[in-house]
Amino acid sequence: MERRPGTSSSSADIHAPTRQPTFVTSMARSETKGFSPANQPPNQTRAIGTALLPWYRAHRRDLPWRQTRDPYAIWVSEVMLQQTQVETARPYYARWLARFPDIAALAAASESEVLLLWQGLGYYSRARRLLAGAQAVAEKHGGALPESVDELLRLPGIGPYSAGAIASIAFNQEVPLVDGNVVRVITRLFGLHGDPTRAPLKSRIWELAAQLIVKGHARDFNQALMELGATLCTPQKPLCLTCPVRGSCEAARRGLTQILPELPKRQPPTQVAMLAAFIVKRGRYLVYKVPDSAPRWAGMWQFPNIELEPAESPRHALSRLGKEQLGLKLLLGEHVSRLQHSVTRYRITLDVYDCAVQETEKKGEVKRRLETRWCLPKALAGVPMPAVHQKLAGIVMGRANRRC
Repeated sequence: MERRPGTSSSSADIHAPTRQPTFVTSMARSETKGFSPANQPPNQTRAIGTALLPWYRAHRRDLPWRQTRDPYAIWVSEVMLQQTQVETARPYYARWLARFPDIAALAAASESEVLLLWQGLGYYSRARRLLAGAQAVAEKHGGALPESVDELLRLPGIGPYSAGAIASIAFNQEVPLVDGNVVRVITRLFGLHGDPTRAPLKSRIWELAAQLIVKGHARDFNQALMELGATLCTPQKPLCLTCPVRGSCEAARRGLTQILPELPKRQPPTQVAMLAAFIVKRGRYLVYKVPDSAPRWAGMWQFPNIELEPAESPRHALSRLGKEQLGLKLLLGEHVSRLQHSVTRYRITLDVYDCAVQETEKKGEVKRRLETRWCLPKALAGVPMPAVHQKLAGIVMGRANRRC
């Protein structure tokens, strides 16, 4: 997976390429166990860039976002590749640029349009941040992304990783970028122990990424580091024998490739039982908009759903759903389907039931509690929904088609 995690925001000055950017040097410097360019022979440090650049130019994958220098297209690709596999992102990237070919087109779009086009890619806050960023660029920069990392960091939704990616890949600015692939490459190259997601090692990795950049070749060098991590220096079974920088790698020399990076252990998955309700009135299905304050899926639409308490019956859970969320008294009907899906570390079993409205607690109560719609089955195709609720919409539309 091509993971591109962001880091905490800070400022940067990229107009003096002979010195490290502000957002690197301002990080707290602390000693970490391992090697660094400071205590490596200078020729060994130079050897990394000398070997890596020709390897990248000969072996890089043919990816659509590498065929352009358009800062906007590069920005879109980098956001899509955060927590998303390359092959998954490809069709979304093409559709996005066909619908929103430039910042002006994106800035003029509604949130609903943006979320609908992003539908199925997950981590929907990325789409909302792209929209907010495009609106800010249109308003403050005349529709053109700025070249300065300082200015990029002032835009909503752009942190050090995205700022470094745009500045270096689009504008060849000599600034670093660090994603999950780069973390893996650098910790192995220099034999760095410790948790790379926390200080002091997190800061040190950014410093090393800046020091390694080959002057005048930031665009290709930064992409080469990521490409190496994505294709050879992989999490499991790295292909060390074909690695162009094997001779400079401390982990290979000391037998640490299966140990580094020392990432924190993942929490075990948590099993969750949920109920979703097909609430129908005169052939229309009730859906609601997830509030902007929600921790996930904000701005998307869902069928009414609720998490079951331990040993709770579906009938009781539906009663709570109707009372707490909708102001409706609901009648439990037949079981329609069971779906399994995952959200971060949660493994969710979702049971879906047909339901009917027995009565409304107070007139208009539903719309005061949540923004709702009563949708005909065919209209659900135009409503932006998380993937599992897309599947529910597919069930509804399939049933409607069979009745025709």
